[in-house]
Amino acid sequence: MKKLLLLAVVALSCMQSSFAQYFRNGVGAGIAVEDADYMDTKVNFTFTYSPALFFAEQENSSFSVGIPISFGINEGYSSDYNDGYYYDGSSIGFTLDVPVILNFNYGAGAVKRGRKKWGFFAGAGYGYHLSTDEFSYYYDADGNYRTSDYSTLGVTGNAGFRIGMGQRRRHNLEIKFTYMKGLTSYRPNVYGVNCIFNF
Repeated sequence: MKKLLLLAVVALSCMQSSFAQYFRNGVGAGIAVEDADYMDTKVNFTFTYSPALFFAEQENSSFSVGIPISFGINEGYSSDYNDGYYYDGSSIGFTLDVPVILNFNYGAGAVKRGRKKWGFFAGAGYGYHLSTDEFSYYYDADGNYRTSDYSTLGVTGNAGFRIGMGQRRRHNLEIKFTYMKGLTSYRPNVYGVNCIFNF
């Protein structure tokens, strides 16, 4: 995981120094739904920081490489029956998504000095997903109670639209739909929708 992130940061730095046109940040929030064969479906409330490098600009279009990092929180529920007693309760779980995405952008937000009111984007990439769940547990060799962490690498894609904001349309509001298919470990499907302000 650390090697993947380091490689992505180095690649972005090289692109910025060689042919990137401009760098943009975004912050936002959304909802992500995680589904897998061996766990209950989780609905996460997510917070996103979305840096991206835009390059290969044309009149109204460009390409970009971004690392939209999302942190999510969910409430889990579990019940169990043991030694004649019934247990149930809720707990907080967490998720982390770190994808590297190549996007094609058109219209609003695609070029640095663009004046378009509307725009769209679509792209694909590869990412890392981590999910923690206090109700997925095991006992180690010493008999200690341990919670389980699930992590996976997989392919990911996104698409959405942008609305130019401000008199000169220098900022934009982005509505993004995402999907990730985990290819390792527990192979989850992760669906998401985000609202991000790019500045």
